[in-house]
Amino acid sequence: MSVEVKNLADQLPEQTAHTLDSSRRAEIMKLTNIHTGTLTLHCNKNGNISLKAPDNTPASEQLYSVPGNSVLFAINAESFCIQLYALEEDHLTRAELVIVDASNPLFIDGTKVLFDSNPTGYGHPAFIGSINLPDRSADISVFDRVSLNKIAWFPHDDSAARYLVSLELLEAAQDPGAFRVAEELIYHYHPAVAWKAFQVIQQTDPRAALHYIPLLRNLQNSRLNLLLDQSEAA
Repeated sequence: MSVEVKNLADQLPEQTAHTLDSSRRAEIMKLTNIHTGTLTLHCNKNGNISLKAPDNTPASEQLYSVPGNSVLFAINAESFCIQLYALEEDHLTRAELVIVDASNPLFIDGTKVLFDSNPTGYGHPAFIGSINLPDRSADISVFDRVSLNKIAWFPHDDSAARYLVSLELLEAAQDPGAFRVAEELIYHYHPAVAWKAFQVIQQTDPRAALHYIPLLRNLQNSRLNLLLDQSEAA
């Protein structure tokens, strides 16, 4: 993987070799994440290969889940430590501390496990390679590092986030076209979008909203089913 990462890194100048400086800067921004110190070396519809640079950044106050599957691997035989947490709906449970080296990559099922690459709180001294196969239908959960309780969430899929904001804006503005938009978005695969669309429909025509409940239950999302149960009981 060290050789493959080097080959991908050597190809980066070609990916950003645009004639316009503004286009080149935009392309570089797409490949880098300054908040996590991560560089995306390769990306397609299935996933990506990225590289996290060494740093001495203090640990953030939050821990973030990574939806989908990931494989963490060492670069140039430099080992690093990963703290694992058992991922529950509203809480984390501290699990084992794992050392990743050249002979021992680490597979992570994002539906069950959250990982922290800064377990000491003082950064990490080695490059961290990762292969990511994201699940864009899942949400990114945010947990408090001290209490390990869930404090927030946001959609992993950018389109889901845009649809949610659009529905909330239409609702807040009392736009008469909100009902028609909601009727289209209620078929969205993301449970949060479908639920918000259901709420908009329910406010306008409660009887029409009842016909969509079987559709939403087909998403087989436990949180959504609970909300539907509460809505039916009310």
